[in-house]
Amino acid sequence: MKGPKPKAESGWLFHGGRILDARRAGEALRGRLEGFLRGVGATGRDRYREAVLIRGERIEAVGPFESLRRAAGRGVRSVNLRGGTLTPGFVDSHIHLLTWIRAKSDAWLARQSPEGIEEAVRAARAQAREGSWITLRGWVPREWSRELKRRATLDRVLGDRPLLLYAIDGHSFWGNSAALTAAGIGAHTPDPSGGVVDRDKTTGEPTGILIEEARALMSPFVTRTRDPADDLATAIRKVHSLGITGAHDFDREDIWSAAQRLSEKDRLPFRLLLSVPAAKLDSADLLELRSGWGNDRLRVGPVKFFADGTVGSGTALLEEEYEDGTGKGIEVMPRSELADRCTAARKAGLTVAIHAIGDRAVRNALDAIQAAIESGGGFPLPPRIEHVQLAREEDFPRFKGLGVLASVQPIHQITDRDVARRRWGARTARSYAYRSLQRAGAKLLFGSDAPFDRPGPLLALQAALLRRRGGEAESEAFHPEQRLGLERALRAHLEEPNRMAGWRTPLGRIERGWGADLVAFDQDLLGLGLEDLHRAKVTAVWVAGAQVQGKSL
Repeated sequence: MKGPKPKAESGWLFHGGRILDARRAGEALRGRLEGFLRGVGATGRDRYREAVLIRGERIEAVGPFESLRRAAGRGVRSVNLRGGTLTPGFVDSHIHLLTWIRAKSDAWLARQSPEGIEEAVRAARAQAREGSWITLRGWVPREWSRELKRRATLDRVLGDRPLLLYAIDGHSFWGNSAALTAAGIGAHTPDPSGGVVDRDKTTGEPTGILIEEARALMSPFVTRTRDPADDLATAIRKVHSLGITGAHDFDREDIWSAAQRLSEKDRLPFRLLLSVPAAKLDSADLLELRSGWGNDRLRVGPVKFFADGTVGSGTALLEEEYEDGTGKGIEVMPRSELADRCTAARKAGLTVAIHAIGDRAVRNALDAIQAAIESGGGFPLPPRIEHVQLAREEDFPRFKGLGVLASVQPIHQITDRDVARRRWGARTARSYAYRSLQRAGAKLLFGSDAPFDRPGPLLALQAALLRRRGGEAESEAFHPEQRLGLERALRAHLEEPNRMAGWRTPLGRIERGWGADLVAFDQDLLGLGLEDLHRAKVTAVWVAGAQVQGKSL
């Protein structure tokens, strides 16, 4: 929480580069805007004709540079983009800021083996305080044999203090005996609803592996040594460097207090929509907390429910069995209970966000939202389904019909494609189906789900447009028929997430009267080419007209 408060200048005048938002992307790619067409391959003063003038917290004017320079007057700072790009600030519509920044400093497994754990523990102990928990990241459960997935494996590495491994998808924990003891988990601990305490089939003793909602038995006991508010401030600075000026956050712990502390000290140069954990719905109702309440930096968002798990862990809930015959996944919250809880949230004045990855989970989530609406009306902010990684064709139109937003993470279809092909087979034709959703009228939100995948709007745009990594052969594209165009993709990362949050200041476009959350990139994003899009770097960021990142220009 250190450092001076960002200072708003009397105004800024941006020129000499590409001005880009969703509308302009569409016009440029359709060849309707002469300025953009002349910008491709042109040189000199005619290359980039548009300029942007901001005063205070909003955009005052957009137009020819010479005319805006005359109108700007004294005290307005000129920013030459030098052939780069000015965009609205991007919004990560699904991220876990505190978990992400903490994960960046945790030790990670370089190898999926006991030896890999030993190496990571040595690295973690070198920076951990005496007696504190040792936490490791990057555990991939499916790459371990049943014989090794026992707490004895961890006890042999570290027996005198709690050791906890986080699965790479965040949906499983693996703890040693000291961690289980600290959390009070033993042979007689029952499985919670929607979760599994994995047990030795012979002795009935816990193996140390906690799946889905069973993680909540351990989480409250993991000790933290850093101040959450400091961690959040660090996370915000880091995402600023990626061009992100706002987020919809889904952390369950510490985030509310951390955000409030920053806000109280006027230290929140960010737009943050917070979620309410499902376990705290009743408390939120008693406090009469309502979705949309807050200010122009910090607002109450949706209640987060879980309908299933993940594809990697085999817990995503499917209509039919997995290709490897391991079942249909886990119904974390039964459909009837999900409907009841969505109805309770709506009556309390709270909207909902439902984690649903498998096609049965997506159907259950849509059914639950429909039941809530039919019980007495709409939600205060649009309801949403998170991930939507596999869905039935007949469910695509229901998103528009019910006014449900599809909150997706394009980078997931790059990361998960091999596992999806192996576990879902031919069903992948309707997986990560962004174009099918868009054609059916659904509104998309783009996010990253960091730390469970890589954050960065340029990575997300590249994944959505290419359906493969930049530089890969076209044959590697994962169902290229589901590619989106740039205009639609930008809307999902700029306008739609801001509209969903209900900010009083309109955000996500470069238009007169819209909020001055802006990002400058070092290259022309339209001239760069999709293969190299991720190589562009952020040079500066403004939030509400104040520069919050980058060198003094």
